[in-house]
Amino acid sequence: MDLLQAYGAPSESCVDLHNDQDARRLRYTDLIRNRHTPLVDSVVEQQSQALLYVVDQTRFRHDDTPIPNLQRILAMRGEPAWLGVLKPGRLDIYATDLQPAADTLPVWFSRDSRDAASILPRLAQGENLAPPTTLRLRDVLLKLMIDAGDALRALGVSTDEAIALTGRALFLRYLIGRKIVLPDHLSKIAPSAASLDACMSSDVVLAEANHWLDNTFNGDLLALPATDYIAYFRQLVQQYGQAVTQPLSAILTLDTAIEPGVSQRQLEWGDLDFDHLPIGLLSETYEELIHRFDQSARHATSVYYTPYHIAEYMVEEAFHGLPVGSKARLLDPACGAGVFLVAGLRKLVEVRFRETGERPTREQIRDILHQQLVGLDINGHARTLAALALYLTALELDPHPTPVEALRFKKLEGSTLIDVADPGSQADELVPMAGSLGDHVFDHYREAFDVVIGNPPWTSLTAQYNAIDGVFTQRCREVAAQRGLDEIAASYHNPDRVPDLPFVWGAMAWAKPGGRIALALAGRWLFKQSPKGIAARNALFEALKVTGILNGAALRQTQVWPSVDQPFCLLFADNVLPEPDDQFVFVSPHYEPALNDKGLLRVDASDANPVAFHLVTSTPAALKTLYRGTVLDVVIVNKIKQRAEYTVGEYWKENAELNKGQGFQVANRSHDDTFLEGKPELQADYDLHPFVVLDERLHGYKPQGLQWPRHSRIYKAPLLLVREACRADRTRGRALICRNDVAYSRSYYGYSAASYPQGAFLIHYLLVLMHSQVFEYLALMVSGRFGVEREVLQEMDVNQFPFVSLEKLSSKQRQSIAACAQQLVDNEPDWPMLDRTVANLYGLSSADQQVVSDTLAINAPYASARNRGLARITEQQAQTFINHLEKELASVFDLGGHSVRVQALNSPSEALPWRFFSIALEGATPPLELPTQWVDQVGNLGVSRITLLSADQPSLTVGLLNRYRYWTQSQARLLASELIWEFGARLEELSQ
Repeated sequence: MDLLQAYGAPSESCVDLHNDQDARRLRYTDLIRNRHTPLVDSVVEQQSQALLYVVDQTRFRHDDTPIPNLQRILAMRGEPAWLGVLKPGRLDIYATDLQPAADTLPVWFSRDSRDAASILPRLAQGENLAPPTTLRLRDVLLKLMIDAGDALRALGVSTDEAIALTGRALFLRYLIGRKIVLPDHLSKIAPSAASLDACMSSDVVLAEANHWLDNTFNGDLLALPATDYIAYFRQLVQQYGQAVTQPLSAILTLDTAIEPGVSQRQLEWGDLDFDHLPIGLLSETYEELIHRFDQSARHATSVYYTPYHIAEYMVEEAFHGLPVGSKARLLDPACGAGVFLVAGLRKLVEVRFRETGERPTREQIRDILHQQLVGLDINGHARTLAALALYLTALELDPHPTPVEALRFKKLEGSTLIDVADPGSQADELVPMAGSLGDHVFDHYREAFDVVIGNPPWTSLTAQYNAIDGVFTQRCREVAAQRGLDEIAASYHNPDRVPDLPFVWGAMAWAKPGGRIALALAGRWLFKQSPKGIAARNALFEALKVTGILNGAALRQTQVWPSVDQPFCLLFADNVLPEPDDQFVFVSPHYEPALNDKGLLRVDASDANPVAFHLVTSTPAALKTLYRGTVLDVVIVNKIKQRAEYTVGEYWKENAELNKGQGFQVANRSHDDTFLEGKPELQADYDLHPFVVLDERLHGYKPQGLQWPRHSRIYKAPLLLVREACRADRTRGRALICRNDVAYSRSYYGYSAASYPQGAFLIHYLLVLMHSQVFEYLALMVSGRFGVEREVLQEMDVNQFPFVSLEKLSSKQRQSIAACAQQLVDNEPDWPMLDRTVANLYGLSSADQQVVSDTLAINAPYASARNRGLARITEQQAQTFINHLEKELASVFDLGGHSVRVQALNSPSEALPWRFFSIALEGATPPLELPTQWVDQVGNLGVSRITLLSADQPSLTVGLLNRYRYWTQSQARLLASELIWEFGARLEELSQ
């Protein structure tokens, strides 16, 4: 372990697989079982996941496992980890690879080199030190399962049968791969088969093998259409031919050899090593398979599989500091294929190990399985897949999973796994149901669980299921009433017919008082600005002590949650009513392709915001502002709103002379549009001028009959036309001013001031506002859609913009607005002048304007902003940050009579992910280089900020991730405030 510290591995992150007293070894049982020595010597972890598997080179002298085979085996574990080989004075790094080349060469680092201590931090930050594999285990497994299912369905086998047959074959393959079933057991499993891998090669052996599976596992496996297997499989082969056995026999093929040097061919079943394939991954991919085979059912039932690494993360967080520890009872109210139940079983066994110091026995593991876990679901296929995964997990954790006669479990269906389909529904009917929240289930599990965890359905119910949505609303009201929240109980409505929030209310009823709740939810509820959305969010924060929210909006459409293109969030809570001064932690991981492409995310305390409950309930856009900005932005948004008595939409509504609306729409029905005849016609592709409609160059409108001609008043000049999709680049124009009447299409939203006394100035004023940084900034900070799921500004963002009325403008402000407007009309905008003019309207200081500029530069929802935030900083940017930080710190320490100096440190390696600097009060001798023992003071290598306090001098050493988003002037202000709050008193004490 000491050797690994030289390469940047904190000692607490290292798991010695030779130490049988370390409960973390249970995470790597596949690397230990059936072996005299572990397959690898140690593992360096990052956030409880493998980061680097480490082998001492000396073992290769008497170990016949070559490095390419080790790369392949470790890749079968499905984690984005690396292989390290320790040699005298150096560390060799290899990628784990499902198809390693025989002549793979490592990237190696000398222990004495300047870069040695950077190795593990760089891996933790997502850097590829060796060329990574392009194959993902999940994708390979899913494709093979789809191919097998499709092959059976192509022969005429029904979807349900195809799923059941492939699932049973996979289960048997796991038992064989993990050497729980051995060749000696063949006579008990399928006596007519020539070998284990022939157990599904004919109708006779299929009947024998499946009969054995049913007897051994209580019929909990995927159900086949008949119970007389001899007759069923005979008829199956007669009807579809011997070809029906081929996809199943392929799954059982046990040849795992890979041809030397072959790296591009498609992997087959025989290339997978089921001794190492994660059971959670099987649950994840099989659940996805079910719904790929029936897309309509997937949409109807709102089901999306949960990546097992997210389930493991949520379980880890839910159990952190849980008082009842290994005695906890756990419920997943929409368990699907059991990903959370599998992770929960593993965690409970691990916690029991830590509490007792002894590895749990078979009996203890099965007691946990049968007495402490409950999964509810309406889908019979999903529950049987969950049973399969739980059986395999219990066997994997079993210290002695033999003999085969001892494999028999108690039945899970009906005890651990509960059918909650609505009464009267068909067993295989995949349609929306009340399920766990229905009258037939809801009250049965009240206050029964220490942990309620899972991923409930997300997708909005269609209007035809209003009755079910009514049940959801009623459940929420019942729980509110039981918690003494009478106002919520009387008025709550489930917003947008989405099922996930009702499951949060259900969890409040199912969890014991003080119990833990951890649910994966759609993320839209965090940012909704509609009255119903705001009310639903406020109600939840009044009813439940939320402890943390991980907002995944920036991670949609990444490998963190593949196939999910909408924002998601992870909610953590204690099941008690919140106190008035309670806070929760809100963290929004940034888009970071180096990590996200591996399915990883940065959960960083430095990026976490403590948020007061009253801020959420009093400020509807608070969470959106904190997602796209910081606490500095919360203050600025409030300042902007306080300067305005109206929004643009309210101002237009308040004045009868003003009109607005979307342009005409062409469709099937025909309504009178002759009032538009001859007016210049503006279509979506207009590009003659970025800010002005040059109407003399447009063709006149010819009446054609319109679906929606709209009202004639909205086409009257003076007029501002806002593009339906406002452009990120304001130099290309977000809105067009019209001096004359114009016929415009639905691609524009028109704001007309034709009858307004100061109409021309008003339209010019609105043109200036819309092209300001403040307008884009405020939309980014408060819009429920822009910067969440959309990258374009919309009409609602214009209508919601705070508007300083014309009556409140001074003559000087009017002159500045008119000048800026004329510059836009002339297509010669002075952007700094325009931005200052608008910022001054809202009382923004130069420091405020810097925040606005920084926030847009790195947090706008465009690729250019993301790339800017991810870029490495220049020397000039670093020095600007240091100067600004020193100025901010001095403004506080000077008051106490202390001088402060901030200066850059020499780094032991330019390759380290962070850049370091020191902060020292007078009397300190600041270090010139990074302290030698900094690694063990870090702990988590995935952090964006490292802060080291000197034990005997008034100085700090700080490291910030070398990305521009952490080095703006606004970030310097924030950092100064945080450091003074956390370390200010101690630094002054040390300076005495």
